[in-house]
Order: sequence, then C-alpha cells, then structure tokens
Amino acid sequence: MDKCLRHCILRIIVEHGGEKFTKFREELDKALPVTAEKIELHRTPLHPLPAWNIDESTIIGNSEVVDAIYTELQVKGLSHWKWVVKILAGDQLSIARLRSLLNIRAGHEGAYTGFGWGVWMPGLFHGKIADMHGFFVTHWGVPHRGTHNPGSLSFHNTHLHRSPIVLTSLPPFRVCRDLVFVSLYARVLHCLLLVSEQPTLDECGDSIESFAQLESYAEQIQTQYANAETVADLRWQREMAAGANGVPPGDEIFENSCLFLRDALISREFTDSIKAGDSGRIVLVLKLLALSFRGNGRTKYAYEMLHVIHNLTHVWPKPIRDIILNNWLVNPTGKPFSWVEVDLMQEHMNFWIKTIYQAHGSAASWEWLGMVAPCVTALRHLSSSIISILGSDQGTKHAPADLVTDVEVLMESLTEHEVYQIKGRIFAEGDGTATTDVITAGVQQLTDSTSNPLMEYNASFSKLQARCRLRPLIESWGDNKSIDSASLPPSESPSPPPSPLAQSEITDGDAEGDSDDEELTSFEQTMDGEDEPTLTRDSADDVALDMDGGDSGFIFVSHSYEDDGIYDSDSSDNESDSEQ
Repeated sequence: MDKCLRHCILRIIVEHGGEKFTKFREELDKALPVTAEKIELHRTPLHPLPAWNIDESTIIGNSEVVDAIYTELQVKGLSHWKWVVKILAGDQLSIARLRSLLNIRAGHEGAYTGFGWGVWMPGLFHGKIADMHGFFVTHWGVPHRGTHNPGSLSFHNTHLHRSPIVLTSLPPFRVCRDLVFVSLYARVLHCLLLVSEQPTLDECGDSIESFAQLESYAEQIQTQYANAETVADLRWQREMAAGANGVPPGDEIFENSCLFLRDALISREFTDSIKAGDSGRIVLVLKLLALSFRGNGRTKYAYEMLHVIHNLTHVWPKPIRDIILNNWLVNPTGKPFSWVEVDLMQEHMNFWIKTIYQAHGSAASWEWLGMVAPCVTALRHLSSSIISILGSDQGTKHAPADLVTDVEVLMESLTEHEVYQIKGRIFAEGDGTATTDVITAGVQQLTDSTSNPLMEYNASFSKLQARCRLRPLIESWGDNKSIDSASLPPSESPSPPPSPLAQSEITDGDAEGDSDDEELTSFEQTMDGEDEPTLTRDSADDVALDMDGGDSGFIFVSHSYEDDGIYDSDSSDNESDSEQ
C-alpha cells in the first residue's frame, strides 16, 4: 500500500507539476504497481434490460426486481437453474436488502426462494461516494474562521471563491470530489517544494536529474507529511506536556493537514486503481476503507466492506473470487485506464434512459420506457450521428478544466500560512478541533471492547452458517426427482438437499438465536433499513464515466465510433436513482 501511495504522489507531480516533469512520464508508467489480479484489457459489451414498474423501496421489491431480471433473461427456462450460483451487483442498500432475504429465510426456505444461491458483488462507485462524504465530514473544519484554520477544506473552498458549502446540505458528489482533489494536488506540490528545498516548481523540475531522485522526494512526502504515526507522536507529546510552560509540542494545523493528505491520497488511489482495472490494488484500499468508514460514521458501508473482505478472503471459493475480481469493473471502450464500476455504469445508463424518456413528452408511459431502455445505446449512437451529419452540436461539450490557476492559488496559501510546518499552533475555542484519525479510530471501534462490531459480524455469520445447514421448512427441492443426474456431466450434477442438522451440532448461542428467527440481530438491523444519507448525483457530471476529463457528458455529445457501432464513451455522463 505504501508503494501504491508513493506512486500516487508521483502521478500527481508529473500530471500537475508542469512541463518540467513531463520528462518522467515514461518511467512513471513503467513504475506503476501492478498486481496479479489486474483485469485483462477487453471491451465490455453492454446489454440494457427493459424498465419495469416495480417499487424497489422494500426488501420484497428488490426480490421482485431480481425475479424480473431472471424472467427477462429466460434463466428460468434453463434446466437445473436453481442450483446455479447467480451473481448480482448493485448499490449498498440493494445488496443489503438481498442479503437480508437470505438471513430471514435461511432454515425456512430453500433453493431459489431461499436466496442462498446469491453472490453479492459490491458497488464500488457508491463506496467511492460514501468515502467522499466521510472525508468532507472529517476534514471540513470550521468555516468563517479565516486564517485561524488555513489547512481546512472549508478555508480552501473560500480561498478559491467557490459557492459556500454547509455540512448539513452538501453539494453533489462531483463538486465535493473536485474540491478535495484540487486541494490534494496543491498540497503534494507544496510538499515537493519543501522536501526539495526549491522556491518554484520549474526550478525543482530542473534540479531533479533522475526518476530515482523524484521517487526519493515522493517517499519523503509520504513519510513526513502523510504519516499518521507522526501525528500520533506529536499529540502524545503534547498531552504529556500539558500545563508545561513554553511553546507546546506539535502543531494542530500541521497534524490535521497530515491526516488530510493521507486520507486524500487513499481516495485518489482508489479512483486510479479502478481506472487501471487493478483489482488487487482496489482490495488493498477497501481494507483501509473498512476502517475509515467505521471511524467517520459511515456504518452501513463499514459493514459492507467487512462482507467484501471476508468473502474474498474466507468464504468464496477461488473460481467465484476470480469472477468477482474480474467483473466488478467494466470497460465500455476497450481502452487502457478506462475501467468504471458496474454500479456507475448502471447510473450512467439510467441517466440516458430517463433523458430519452422525458424527451417523449406527455405521451410517455411505462410501455414506452420499457421499449426505450434496451435501445439506449443505439439511440445514443443515432443522436450523435445526426449531429455529426448536420454539423451542429447542441450540447455542452467543453475542454478539460484548467486546474493550474486553482493549484497555484492554494499553493501560495499553504506557503503563506506555513501549513506544513510545525510552529506550536493550538486552536483557540471555536477555531477548529483536532481531526480524527479515522483509520485508527476504526480499528479501535472494531476491536476495543468485549462486544464490538467485529464480534457481532462473526456471531451473525456463524448463526447464518448453522441455519443454512438446516433442512428448510418449506421444501423447494421437490423437483429433484425430475432430474436425471446420470445425464449430466459431474460439474453440473445438482447437489443433494442439505441434511438436517443434529441438535447437538448447534452451539448454545445458535440454539438460543433460533428461538426468534423472525427477529433480526442488531447487526442485521443495521444492514437493513433506509440508506445512509450521502452525496447526491444531480447532474451529468456526477455520473460521468471519465471524471478526470473535461466533458460534461450531456446527452448530445459527439463521440468517435468503431466499425461495429459501439460508442466510445471517454467523456460520458449520467445520473439516476437505484432502480434497475
């Protein structure tokens, strides 16, 4: 993970440091960390399904959507389909509700209605949104305090003359993301000047003679200015020296800024590992997010990360694990560094479907929507082709945003206020507070008590294991007798019904838990219910497939096409709710 974060620092320097650093691009590409789980480059074909008039706001509604999907795909017409593992991807709330069906029905219903066949693939895009929401809550600081807290995100937002932001009503995801990342770029470049002892980026670029020297600077930036251990040591020293005369040890502005840089690098690495299609790097970040979500209050996503990591490590057999790691990202263009999350692709498609549906006017209906949805890719191709023929683009396509000015403004602010220097500054009342180290706080909350979320997770999992071994009360394996196992290859022979579990095999805890099977444990109740408040996706930019590009991705945008007619969506967009 340290190697990945150092390379993330190098990418920022080369990409945003100016022309003097472009000479290192080739060596930078060669030094990119690559794991064995990197997805082989390919183009992902997209096949949108019809839209259905199903209320998905309940657990039953989610199960009806699943049933509609398998009916539409004619899966139910296949022999022995009930015994085939089925993989579904979606946002946190949808997956949690489907998982709740298994928790509720285990031991009561079997086969298809028991939902024991499901492998739930996490929605990484919604995890990215939750990460950014938690980041804002952690690092926003106290607004309207001017230079009393110059390292906070609120100060940078004001310094860039952006629209005011209130934590209780945060702007859409893209606005939050862009503010965090432009602040990250400025901090990395500012710290580069500190470790290189150069006054400007151009002089710094001229002074660096080799890529190895640049790597050394990146390592220094990480160890000196993005190190939580340094922060913990300074805070411990100040606590031990409480009441002593003189300048207190440490510096709260410096400490908060170090944690900001560490957390922002993790968020940027998450984004870059997804774009690169490297599942191994993604899993590394998810392990940190499992802790940071717990530390910054994203409880449901913290549990979701526990499920993902536990399944990848201990539950899923290797073939299923490989399927997940190779398919939780899609690449609609077939180009390198163009991978996107499955749930982002769904949001992207939903935006197109809604836009085309609304364009039909007052005559729009569910029948019209159901017909349009599978044709969305072809309709997009058609609209772009017409615009190309007419030679008039009615959309809002524009050049990539120029971050140079914003980065320079923030670098000047960081230098002026000596944010990354230890000056013994302590916040006065109302000026700010010490930022929580969310990763350390997450570790403590998961492990530092006799009854903690980790123990609850393990207890819930053990209970589910025991219930899944019971013969279902509603026996839905009855059509076993119609299956001729001898006619099937060994790999397709259906498994026999689960054997009844002897009472002696059930632990005391399981036996007690089975007395109230209809009630969910506190852990399961946390996973069920309404979704956590999170950042909205109000515009095309919030669900663009390439958020580091400059296109707003409005519906009428020119694109290049391959001979087979599949569109090239380097700069596309979309928004949507969670409906299928």
